[in-house]
Amino acid sequence: MYILNVELTNIEETKLGFDHWVEVTYSVPILKNDYIVKLLLLLDFKVEGKDLLDYLVSTWQYRDLVLHSVQMHEMEKNSMKFI
Repeated sequence: MYILNVELTNIEETKLGFDHWVEVTYSVPILKNDYIVKLLLLLDFKVEGKDLLDYLVSTWQYRDLVLHSVQMHEMEKNSMKFI
């Protein structure tokens, strides 16, 4: 998996901490296209540094990105059956 871009789109302060909305662009060799997914990071501190944000996405959210890529691969594979 190749994480191409991580972009912080919004930070909302709540009673429990900070909601960080992040758009992640990634590609996987088994997929035809690059995909952009929106992830939510719930933290008790505000993240503004790009390096820390990249680290959090690549370590904490990696499993979610892999699951999404598997689901997209299944959709692409099933769509080819109808062509």
